[in-house]
Amino acid sequence: MAKPKRKKRKPGGGHTPPPVDTETILVEAEAIVARLADADEGPLWGELQRLLVKAKADTSRVARAVIARDLDAIRELIDHVRNPELALPEKEPDRVLPEFPEETLHEAMRAFRKRLKLTKLDHESKLGRNPLTTGKEAEFDSILPPHQYPPELWQVLVARGELESTGQGFYKLPIKRREF
Repeated sequence: MAKPKRKKRKPGGGHTPPPVDTETILVEAEAIVARLADADEGPLWGELQRLLVKAKADTSRVARAVIARDLDAIRELIDHVRNPELALPEKEPDRVLPEFPEETLHEAMRAFRKRLKLTKLDHESKLGRNPLTTGKEAEFDSILPPHQYPPELWQVLVARGELESTGQGFYKLPIKRREF
């Protein structure tokens, strides 16, 4: 018995969501903030985050404010969504990075380059490719650095320009230093 043919989906035939009424969303968010000022309820924080993201607030700031349970930052975000001309305070204050010996920094860079090289070789030599072909070029750009060094060391190397941070703990070599 033959399988029935699948219907092809037509592009653009999906459901369009209703337009977002930002002011209504912000009024709901303010009501939740007022309730949170009295009692710290976990589910309300999640609802507040969902509403602020829906209202097109900066998602990274919303996440930081919700994780820190910072009602003042939430109020600033609500005011900023209402009036985008209002300036938000700086994202993060400047931190003083610790000092590391030059030898340790050099060893960390060697370990980073070695991990990058081995990761690239590992990705390029995966099984399942045709044995008559040369494999596929690795398509990643950044990696997690070796865990034997503290995270502050990698931030120092970023500040010196020897690495670039791509976010969430991943780092890559700057374009001028791409050699492995």
